[in-house]
Amino acid sequence: MKTAFVCDSTLQVSKEFCENNPITIIPLEVRLNNEVYEDNVTITPEEFYSKINDGMKPSTSQPSVGKILKVFEDLKQGGVKRIVAFSISNKLSGTYSSFSQARDLISDIDIKIIDTKQLAKIVGYAVEKIIKDFSNGKISYEQIEDEYYKLYNQQNILVTVETMEHLYAGGRLTKAQFVLSNLLNILPIITIKDGLLAVNGKHRGINKTLTKICEEIKEKNPKTLIILYTNDELLQKAQDAIKKVFGDIEIITEIVSPVIGSHAGPKAVGIGYLQYEK
Repeated sequence: MKTAFVCDSTLQVSKEFCENNPITIIPLEVRLNNEVYEDNVTITPEEFYSKINDGMKPSTSQPSVGKILKVFEDLKQGGVKRIVAFSISNKLSGTYSSFSQARDLISDIDIKIIDTKQLAKIVGYAVEKIIKDFSNGKISYEQIEDEYYKLYNQQNILVTVETMEHLYAGGRLTKAQFVLSNLLNILPIITIKDGLLAVNGKHRGINKTLTKICEEIKEKNPKTLIILYTNDELLQKAQDAIKKVFGDIEIITEIVSPVIGSHAGPKAVGIGYLQYEK
């Protein structure tokens, strides 16, 4: 039975993987000065960060139900009988809701929608592994959701930001927290717990914060580390912290997509880990 996969752009499944596997990416949108761009399609991360460093204020929106429905209908017309759709955490975006509404508007096709409860490339690797394992017959269609959550429990990401401006603008910090953090250079360690952002600790200065992140991750005995970054300076600092704490370990680097960067800001860096072979 012909099966296809759908994924939203924030999960950052690689273009090369998409070219060689039955997966369609549906982009979220980012708005800058009244111009709307498709995430990682009509604007690259580098272009996006250049614009917000020049003072442009971004906002984002989920894909429309109509856009998703069109993808589902096109796949159905192509002979697809089953679709598995992966969405950014339902608690962080309305994308899951849009997927669900689109599913309810189409018949005679089996559509499974998975709330990944996470975001960014940390999910992308799990999605890629599941599609490869399904294509190779290692897992069945019925096992896909359970398999995703097994991987979900073996991965996560810890993030910090050098400026709280975008978190404050997005309602994640009170004014008092914002002012105090700026004055004392106190940076948060933010993780994802049950689909929501949660502050896992606070430390003074970027280098100490990145070291603490690495020390926390080392306890997980990771097989692979993933640096998600918004500028080259923070990428280098994260690499230095990893070398200091881990020595030699596989590191993958990925610039954060514009939609995620809209909320994290241009001075954010995260270190994710996988406890499984990707």
